[in-house]
Amino acid sequence: MATVRPDDLHRSVTNLVENAVRFDAEAVIRLRMTGDQLTIDVEDDGPGISDAQKQNMLEPFVRGDDARNMDEATGFGLGLSIANAIVLAHGDTLSLHDRQPHGLVVRIQLPVRQQSLAA
Repeated sequence: MATVRPDDLHRSVTNLVENAVRFDAEAVIRLRMTGDQLTIDVEDDGPGISDAQKQNMLEPFVRGDDARNMDEATGFGLGLSIANAIVLAHGDTLSLHDRQPHGLVVRIQLPVRQQSLAA
């Protein structure tokens, strides 16, 4: 069991999925539990983000190179920053990773709370 604010976590994952499908037709969501950690990966097969830009992309109003020209399909550069803020508010981490052969993996890591025997 992980202690989270469900509406906020839902918004985080929704933002990540919307970003993923904006650049590709498909997003894959993986949920993994190992020991005392729960990991949610949102993967896409899009253009990815360069290592030099990964940290910047978590800032508000920063958009990737493919999204510089705004039209009805682009956003304001808030999806990743909102997701990151929500995860940080939980005391957890959000990180960006390369997906092979191309694409992006956005990873949310949450600590798992062990149920006590008294519960």
